[in-house]
Amino acid sequence: MPAQVAGTLQVPPALRRQSQVLSEARGFWRTAHGACLLLGLSSLAMAQMPAAPAPLDSPMDNPFPEQNPASYQPPDMQVLPGQAPCPLPVAPAIGTEPVPPQCPPATTLGDLLFADGRKTPGDYRCGSFQKLSFVNTYLPRMGSNGFGWYDAELTSVWGVPFPNKDAPLVITPGIATHWLDGPSSLDIPAQLHDVYTEFRWLPKIGERFRADLAVQPGYYSDWDGSSTRALRYTGHVSGIFDWTPTFQLVLGAAYLDRPDIEVLPIAGFVWKPGPDAEYRLVFPAPKIAWRVGTGAINTYVDPNIQDYETWLYLGGELGGGTWAIRHSDGTSDLMSYGDWRVFLGMETKSRCFIPSTHIEIGYVFHRLIRLTSIGDNVQVGNTAMVRAGINY
Repeated sequence: MPAQVAGTLQVPPALRRQSQVLSEARGFWRTAHGACLLLGLSSLAMAQMPAAPAPLDSPMDNPFPEQNPASYQPPDMQVLPGQAPCPLPVAPAIGTEPVPPQCPPATTLGDLLFADGRKTPGDYRCGSFQKLSFVNTYLPRMGSNGFGWYDAELTSVWGVPFPNKDAPLVITPGIATHWLDGPSSLDIPAQLHDVYTEFRWLPKIGERFRADLAVQPGYYSDWDGSSTRALRYTGHVSGIFDWTPTFQLVLGAAYLDRPDIEVLPIAGFVWKPGPDAEYRLVFPAPKIAWRVGTGAINTYVDPNIQDYETWLYLGGELGGGTWAIRHSDGTSDLMSYGDWRVFLGMETKSRCFIPSTHIEIGYVFHRLIRLTSIGDNVQVGNTAMVRAGINY
């Protein structure tokens, strides 16, 4: 029988280890359940696709039907009359290499706001599916007051007309897991989880203005915290005005639904003086990028066709979030974490049949943890950041 010391029941080590194993198994099951939920949301998005006849010169259904479906034009992209953006592969002659299908050049619709290519269709594919992305971020624990952070996030991007190609609805389901290391002074869980779907509407109003409206319901918790407090709604409202063909103004506000930061302004401009530079100075995620090279993989088709571009960029962003958690004594709480990040990165922007990659190194500062039960911010030490991802 377990020994009782000073009126306290001591749990044998074997039972304690067994309890830890059961807890980890339960966490794995809930993570798998979240992944299934993500797949279900993606299937739901596909099920909502409008039925449209497939053009004769395209291997996929046209998600943005218009009077002439054979000349499908994604938003903000000019396609020559009669030219299909993703034609069928040309049958190769005997003894020659096969000719891969071609896609339209990349565009940046919707990527103007948060400089986040994972959540917006940067290269419009034929069909509803636009992008699949997997990103890893690592913040090492440094110093006695350090706080380590590692997360892995999987997202997919889908686009449907709402009601037409000039007002697309971008649907982005995602799932993420965060592994925490410290700080030793706080009783917080070792893992946090996100399951969400963003609905983003980008209607074009007139010739020079586009609205950007988004709402993102999600479930954020350690799987043990209060279900009611784990359900949160975030979003933003903004407008993009074309002052000139190369200069755009951006103004709006973002609702973060966080106790530490409730509302954040969105303001700035985007200047593209040429094909080799882009100055996206929009708060809260400014980014300056320079194209440093181009290349072709299938040179046997046409050496003038560039399959990918290499870009260097300098950027910044607000990190963190809010999660419903349960402390070791069984009480529920709300945990918020926030930081500011500056980073230098390299990215390959590829055409839609070739995966794109990016890698970033940066510095993370002004790091604060806030527990609702305490009511005060706890500052943790600054650290570095390494982030890498692949998009298809």
